[in-house]
Amino acid sequence: MSIGKGITHIGLGNFSRAHLAFFMNEYSRKMGPSEWGICAVDRDTPRNVANSEYLRKNDFKYQLVMKGADSKQENTIQVLRDYINMGKEPEAALNQMCLDTTRVCSLTITEKGYYCDVNTGKLFDDNPEIVHDLKNPSAPKSALGLICSALNHRRLNGGAPFTVLSCDNLPGNGHITENAVTQFADLLDPALHAWIKSYVTFPNTMVDRITPQTASPEDPIVSEDFVQWVVEDKFCNGRPYLEVIDNVLLTEDVMPYEKMKVRLLNGSHSALSYVSYLAGHRDVDHALANKDVHDFVRMYLSEVAQTVPAVPGIDLEWYQAKLLDRFSNPNIKDQIQRLAEDGSSKMQTTMLPVIHEKAQSRAPAPMLALATAGWVRYMAGVDDFGNDIEITDPQAATLQPIARAALGSRNSRPFLEAAFGKDIMKQNPAFAGKVQAWYDRILHEGVHRVLDSLDEFAFGFADVDMGDGDENPLTRLSLLQMIKLTYEDLEHMFQAYDADDSGYLEHDEFKTLLKDFFTRIREELPKVDLTTIFGAAASDSLLDEVLEALPDPDDDVVVNMLLMRLDANDDGKIAPDEFVDSFHEVVTIRHHQLAVDASGPVPSEAIHVPPMTFGGSWCQIETWARDDGDSLDNESKAKAKAASA
Repeated sequence: MSIGKGITHIGLGNFSRAHLAFFMNEYSRKMGPSEWGICAVDRDTPRNVANSEYLRKNDFKYQLVMKGADSKQENTIQVLRDYINMGKEPEAALNQMCLDTTRVCSLTITEKGYYCDVNTGKLFDDNPEIVHDLKNPSAPKSALGLICSALNHRRLNGGAPFTVLSCDNLPGNGHITENAVTQFADLLDPALHAWIKSYVTFPNTMVDRITPQTASPEDPIVSEDFVQWVVEDKFCNGRPYLEVIDNVLLTEDVMPYEKMKVRLLNGSHSALSYVSYLAGHRDVDHALANKDVHDFVRMYLSEVAQTVPAVPGIDLEWYQAKLLDRFSNPNIKDQIQRLAEDGSSKMQTTMLPVIHEKAQSRAPAPMLALATAGWVRYMAGVDDFGNDIEITDPQAATLQPIARAALGSRNSRPFLEAAFGKDIMKQNPAFAGKVQAWYDRILHEGVHRVLDSLDEFAFGFADVDMGDGDENPLTRLSLLQMIKLTYEDLEHMFQAYDADDSGYLEHDEFKTLLKDFFTRIREELPKVDLTTIFGAAASDSLLDEVLEALPDPDDDVVVNMLLMRLDANDDGKIAPDEFVDSFHEVVTIRHHQLAVDASGPVPSEAIHVPPMTFGGSWCQIETWARDDGDSLDNESKAKAKAASA
């Protein structure tokens, strides 16, 4: 038996060749030749024509190279049976879809291919291709036109329906496909609409495999070694026995898996892409090798994971760690520019629902706000080094001029209204304000400095509001950087709070340490004359603002943010060297860089905090010595040693 053409796939890009075709190849390898081969249908573009010519020349076979961080596996994919250029041969594409042997029509056509408003679901019935296909159903240009014309032919000739299987990275992709197809069908023929509603199924799916672009058709398809496919078991005309394939899950409810993947993987892809590109990174693995980008992605994942329901069989903490490993894979060389494309569509599905849920629960969303501010800045079309950015976005003509105007007005709100709708200001003014605060900082300090300062944000100082038009001095000089802790102090702190003598600070132990630390800061700050430090910038309300901005150590979000910053090994606990080195860096020794980056003069005075007690261990906190050194003078060291003896 030869391999058949039971699946017609519309939109044969690199991803579908590394995902759907890979799985069907695995099916053929395990079960032998079957009807479940693939006939590809695609639009008439130079790249698609080149792909078709290459595949035909090679009997529709191609190489797939799956790369891990330290592994490589090559596969010959040979389940493609034909490749039809829909633009040049619409009748051939339609005939293939009308054959009884076509039992599944699968899709990877991206958000744009469904011709629907992502918020309302309304079909863009005035789109030129949709208008054409309604008038010329025998020569369709769009996927919707092709599907509906084929189904109508089957209906009128007593044929069986086929399953329409979306494999796009969209939440509720089956529902989206059904909505688009049935709206088009209703315009074409209301009787077709009723028939589709009765007989055609649109399973939801969750698809996952990172697959970079390739330079030419002759290049092998390269993907990561991780792959996953979760499929709603709802087929109307038979299906392959997918249960025999590794990493495929048939289920009645895809939603938990889909929400996990779209919000965590796709959302963090978008989040990292904009700030990373602005900061000069072009490859994802290089960006993740930067500690500040890595920490931002970790904090983003932790924040968004709180909105993901329990997923059967998957630990969300493991999944987040796995994503960071996958993004850091040096052998994939995924392009940041690829991740940044089509932001106006992606943000609607990956981030906006999370923003709304956070607002409804009154939960903070600082990393979502930073990611959004990065997108606003990116859409202006120039990075932090003055290099032009080629913007690829369906709403570029509308959004890019607004983003460029924001560079002068320093106001991100018109962009948010244009991208998300005016209700964003009414429904979530706090979030819009956070985006504006981050956007101000990105313009004033640059993305590098903003990402480097996330530890300050974790300590609460980025939240101090100086009022409209007034610079917040704490964005360039954190009060905690005026407090000096020696390495000896930190060693004693660690020992005092390692209550079970395990050699590590667990979550609750670290939480207790933070609570004592911030309690002491709250006690000492009111004794300080802030005008000696900040001069005219120190308004009468600044002390109250600072005290209010100090984080609540009883808030697990705060504790987790700082724990991630200090946990270099990413094992959920803090070792002595991690605590001493990282806490010292986070709290104290970044003064020199701040002094260089500061837009104004660095204050010459510092807060003098007397020696303080941490759980029975004395830690000497002395006046901040404003020099390039990272330790106190010998006299202070001697005092610290004597105090801790």
